[in-house]
Amino acid sequence: MADEILLSRNGCALHGALKVLGAVNGFQPIVHSSAGCSIQNKLASVHYTDNAFNAGWLETPATNLTEKQVVFGGTARLREQIKNTVKIHEADLYVVVTGCVPELVGDDVPAMVKEAQDQAFPVISASTPGFKGDVYKGYEIILKSIIGQLPQLFYHESNKKATLINILGVIPGQDPFWEGSLYELSRLLDLLNIQTNTLVGFGQDFNTWKTIPDAALNLIVSPWGFSIAKYLEETYQTPYLNTGWFPVGTDDTAGLINEIVQHITVDQDVVQKVLVQQKKLADYHIVKTGEAYFKFNFQKKIALIGISSSVIGIARFLYHSFGQIISTVIITDNPPEELRAGISDVLTFSERIVFTEDGKKIQDILLEDKPEFILGSSLERNTANELQAPLLEISSPSAEHIILNKTYFGYNGALQLIEDFASLLIGRKITQNNTSYLNI
Repeated sequence: MADEILLSRNGCALHGALKVLGAVNGFQPIVHSSAGCSIQNKLASVHYTDNAFNAGWLETPATNLTEKQVVFGGTARLREQIKNTVKIHEADLYVVVTGCVPELVGDDVPAMVKEAQDQAFPVISASTPGFKGDVYKGYEIILKSIIGQLPQLFYHESNKKATLINILGVIPGQDPFWEGSLYELSRLLDLLNIQTNTLVGFGQDFNTWKTIPDAALNLIVSPWGFSIAKYLEETYQTPYLNTGWFPVGTDDTAGLINEIVQHITVDQDVVQKVLVQQKKLADYHIVKTGEAYFKFNFQKKIALIGISSSVIGIARFLYHSFGQIISTVIITDNPPEELRAGISDVLTFSERIVFTEDGKKIQDILLEDKPEFILGSSLERNTANELQAPLLEISSPSAEHIILNKTYFGYNGALQLIEDFASLLIGRKITQNNTSYLNI
């Protein structure tokens, strides 16, 4: 019997597919499932200020299957919904994503999609029922489905571009800083004259996805890009670089850049110039925190909770560059067992590393470890209050902030992290003392 999970922060595979489709301009999902599937995903997104979706409040077409379709099948309903969606919603690509009901009933979705394709409708499908896995599995399924089926609809002559990189492993909305991190990564690589296909977020559209085979390298920034990179390597012979997380600060970010330029031919003088400039600027600002660091006793016993792609980089920066004591790191995105040893290897400084999405277990761990500062999500708010520890929201759900283009990744992200970390500590001390900064 499967273990019960309380306060999960991970939706199902269908939700993962919808997050991707909603973050690409010109992609239109068609949900083939019961009414609750897509509306539940949308309600969760709105409540937790998820900015991943381009569509409006009720603009996701769905078949809204009822008991009738459970008994007699829902293929006729899907045929009708595809035709209506194409009439009403203008899009470059329509993607039928399935929930549990039609998969259990046995609806022949590929047949309905083939019928639509025969009518010159640009429609493909992806099998994304919740019983196949969580939101991260849905990300893998939808990317493989689109990449695999696009060539059947649109001819694209692959033309390898020596300085083009695909970024794999970013699930919109699962990290509150996902779009800011992609923007910052693109900015840094642009300084090196390297182009990026981020696939999701601003400026990413149908044409971006058609050029995926053209990339010279696939960069994996979370465990969830690995299987896709392997698929692209087998299909298009594109090599990949598996970093597995977004670095924070000068050392790890420089390490990432140096790894990338081993695979992409760029001017080494430009690389060194960028690395030196970015480090000088970051160090210049970090030095300013010196007085406040000691005056307000910034060094704390810290617990971090979140997905591997963001938590690893933040934890490493706080320990190696900001002198923090990392007592606990809790990874919530359930990375595959074969990748967990590698994650633990880059977090050896942490006293405790746990892989779980269970909110109750996370609460028990925090109450046992008693950290002085928590970096996590809104779900840790009550525990932080009980421990009287400051909480900095670095992971989803983040219910108390609207996040537009913020990130803790890279050189600039490290400065933002320090600002937020220090401001929270200083503000808390001022409030406790009922005084002002000038009187402390």
